[in-house]
Amino acid sequence: MNWEELIRTKEGYLKILDEVFSALPKSVKGAGDRVIVLNPEILHESRRTIVTNFKDLADKLNRDPSHIAKFIARESGRPSSIEGERLIIQGRLSLEELRKLLELYVREFVKCPICGGLDTKIVSERRLRFLVCEICGAKNPVRKL
Repeated sequence: MNWEELIRTKEGYLKILDEVFSALPKSVKGAGDRVIVLNPEILHESRRTIVTNFKDLADKLNRDPSHIAKFIARESGRPSSIEGERLIIQGRLSLEELRKLLELYVREFVKCPICGGLDTKIVSERRLRFLVCEICGAKNPVRKL
């Protein structure tokens, strides 16, 4: 029997579905199961906010620390710089504000909008940047910072 004949019956359709699902990588079935918990540790020194575990946060997100720092600076309107494993933000930024900025970053630059997976990477093609999901293969444009 060929595919066209199989799909006309319920049993044939279910057989095709079974074949397709068995051919999928195992990681796709639990794509949105993983969760990243971000707990930024901050210190306030005079008029600066220091994120002491910034490198660890970037490693958890699998992103370049300078990309995250640039995002935080643009969204908060406060200049920032990376010194070693710390991020130094000019001005006082509360822990709640920083958490919201990191959640926004994850939503825009880490989480796949199709499957909800967190195993993604940012790829540049010509002048455009795309968020490519390593789980489902989706490719979505993201803004350039």
